[in-house]
Amino acid sequence: MAMSDVFRTSPQLVSFLRFVVEAVLSGKSDRIKGYTIAVEVLRRDAKFDPRIDPIVRVEAGRLRRTIDRYYRGPGADDPVVIDLPRGGYVPVFRRSDAATGSPSAHAGPRTQLGWTSRRGLVGAAIALAAVVVAGVLIASRLHEGPVSSQGSASQAEQGAPPRGDQRLSGNGMPVMAIEAFDVTGTPGAHSILAGSLRDRIRDAFSRFDLVNIIEDGHVVARGAPQAGARQADYRFGGSIEYAPDGTARVGFRVVDTTDNNVVWSQLFDRVTVGEDRAAAEDAIVRQLAPTLLQPFGVIYAHGRSRILATGAGDPRYRCILDAAESFRSFDAGQHERARACLERMTEADSSFAIGFSYLAAIYLREYQYGIGASGTGRSLLDRALRAARRGVELNPASARAYEMLFVVLFARGDLAAAFAAGDKSMALNRYDSRSLGSYAARLIASGDIDKGMDMLAHAAADGSLLPAFEQFFLFLGSYLRGDLKRATFQAGQLTSDSFQLGVLAHALVAQANGDHDGAQRAADRLVALNPAWRDDLRGTLAKFFAADAIIDGPARDLGEAGIGRS
Repeated sequence: MAMSDVFRTSPQLVSFLRFVVEAVLSGKSDRIKGYTIAVEVLRRDAKFDPRIDPIVRVEAGRLRRTIDRYYRGPGADDPVVIDLPRGGYVPVFRRSDAATGSPSAHAGPRTQLGWTSRRGLVGAAIALAAVVVAGVLIASRLHEGPVSSQGSASQAEQGAPPRGDQRLSGNGMPVMAIEAFDVTGTPGAHSILAGSLRDRIRDAFSRFDLVNIIEDGHVVARGAPQAGARQADYRFGGSIEYAPDGTARVGFRVVDTTDNNVVWSQLFDRVTVGEDRAAAEDAIVRQLAPTLLQPFGVIYAHGRSRILATGAGDPRYRCILDAAESFRSFDAGQHERARACLERMTEADSSFAIGFSYLAAIYLREYQYGIGASGTGRSLLDRALRAARRGVELNPASARAYEMLFVVLFARGDLAAAFAAGDKSMALNRYDSRSLGSYAARLIASGDIDKGMDMLAHAAADGSLLPAFEQFFLFLGSYLRGDLKRATFQAGQLTSDSFQLGVLAHALVAQANGDHDGAQRAADRLVALNPAWRDDLRGTLAKFFAADAIIDGPARDLGEAGIGRS
């Protein structure tokens, strides 16, 4: 196998295969663990953490696919077949159809390759591996359980053909073409440069998951399979007019290719770079990227309005838009539809990376808010973790995937691994202020109030819409610092009566300001949204806050408002 054309160009996969096969044949199956493979085969250092680095699972998936290609090609007539079952890394050996005389799809002469002389060794290995793998798989399934909320492993996990639309291709997200900029005049020594700015914009935009970027007809890929040769849904163009004094007038626009209408434009007047061209370019990109590409940005809003108007579009993208809208509305019906849609589409397309990441967020919200709950507390967290890890495995270059892994690990109380995943998310996309805000909120929730508030201020400075969750933690930081005036202002920005943390903020502010009637009204609303606030106040607070010192103040003040008292 190692010398075949299929494996010859993949020495890392050959090393992986040799390690697991030789471990079984030498009776050392217990050495076949993710950490051991990472350190001894994939050359990760001793600090390797499989919770945040999916390299072993990613390479195991590659190895399974390569093994499958081998046995459909040069290994079609091999007498022994090596399988690597899903759910573990312990190989299984079996006689092939050719060796047992069963009908085979592949005809032609067979070479026995020493089968007779090694029959006893291989037979013993088959028996040993069968027992080991059976135990590993059973234990794995009992420990992990299914991703699907229906209580059984999804078809994608079991290797069964996906149901639904069999013609799905790419990742389902819309495509934006980055066009060459129109240039008028001549740049000076300290002018912004069209080519350099365009390159920086292309790189920044390609870091966001909800759009695929193409340039000159080629996909700018950062991990997961992209949309290939699909026609662009949007065109992003720019123009630069150089003035004699070295300043420039820089404009940008996004055009919907279905009707050639301009859906967004922005103008920067009298732009100059001074001594630091990179910093000047970066400042422009930091205004463009969040406005256009973050959740609830221009592309999201336009895509949603177009789908609502026409019903057209990739079904996976419709799922993502519905899920994002449910995050904002906290409507139980919308939440349940989004969950059902994402579960269906992740089964239909087992490579739907962003779908798994958003599904993790759906399950986490069910655990924290009790909205549309499809399982018990721990089972929802387990399901969220499996979906989050799957999103990272499928697209390890995705900042959003690592952010979802971060928030799920945080809710599970694994703070070290959580913040490591959060650090990875921010490193992958420094232009995503939502990853920054999510990280900052959890800093406050774990007791690091000053650092969290500073980071939240930076996250809110890009001018994009601040999610209610981050707005709540701006309130909470002020409240915990004893700044009642500012806490009252921040609570006033939380206007939804369906967002439980927002209602919590109103109850706390009303109580602190001596408005006991207002506090009682907010308390009643909070319990109506989720009776757990009454039945297990500290336990419900602990779903959001990781430090007792953060829980104590709200628990005391809410108790005075009548919540959580028997």
